[in-house]
Amino acid sequence: MRIKVRDEKITKAIKKLEGIEIVIKTVEDARKAMRLVLRRTESSKAKEYEGLKDMVITQVVEHPTSAMEHHVYYEIEFALTDDRFMDIEIALIKELQAMFAKL
Repeated sequence: MRIKVRDEKITKAIKKLEGIEIVIKTVEDARKAMRLVLRRTESSKAKEYEGLKDMVITQVVEHPTSAMEHHVYYEIEFALTDDRFMDIEIALIKELQAMFAKL
């Protein structure tokens, strides 16, 4: 499963959670930022969180109205060590979607 998050939502989350302003230019920047966000989630405190092996992040650029205007999104997929950890993946998705919806 994947979630799609605008780059500005990630930077706003970092500002709110860590008190710093960042610029996300690459997938690696997004990965580092998401690691900072994830460590502040309630789900990260659960024992099942150890089943999260990695995050696969893909940058997507959309042009909603013209070639000049564009939005940068990051698709985030959680790679698990085993399917038995799907509950933590679902919990993370719910928690992140709720967090990003508030920003």
